[in-house]
Amino acid sequence: MDDAQKGAYVNLGVSQLSAELDLSDLSAQGTTVNLGEQDLDIYMLTGRVGYRLNDYIAIEGEAGFGLGGDSFQQVVPVATDIGTINVDTDVDLDIKNYGGIFARGILPVSDQFDLFARAGYGFAKASADVTASAAGISASASESETTDDFAFGVGAQYNFADRHGVRLDYASFGGGDFDVISVSYALKF
Repeated sequence: MDDAQKGAYVNLGVSQLSAELDLSDLSAQGTTVNLGEQDLDIYMLTGRVGYRLNDYIAIEGEAGFGLGGDSFQQVVPVATDIGTINVDTDVDLDIKNYGGIFARGILPVSDQFDLFARAGYGFAKASADVTASAAGISASASESETTDDFAFGVGAQYNFADRHGVRLDYASFGGGDFDVISVSYALKF
């Protein structure tokens, strides 16, 4: 590897963050609504700033922000003092942000292609806003879930020019609570 591979770099790309949110115990103005476990797939804008210390080690910080949410509608049976009633729910799910700091171990396969594994500490925050209505009465609730824990990932980078490349990543946050797949443009300084 020549010295042009070492030094500072940035990445800008798009990520898909996947999570499973537990919405089984939402309180909507005193009434518990059970929406169960819901899968969430949100596209994010992701940026990274890093420094490659040598041929095999880099450190980097990463942050991402949602490009929109996911929503669904569900009819939920709710037990009341007068019996069970069906409640119509509208649910908006969103990933607010995620981020992390990583040490990246690099295996240079060639001058243009690297494989890597990374480990560090990351966080992610997801939210759910629920509006429930039945018999002309409506209620709302919000739930958010944040994880901050050990994070790890693997990936590859192909450099199509001296300072320019394409990077593909997989990362897992919080022991698998949030998974992120990213594709990004890489620029070396």
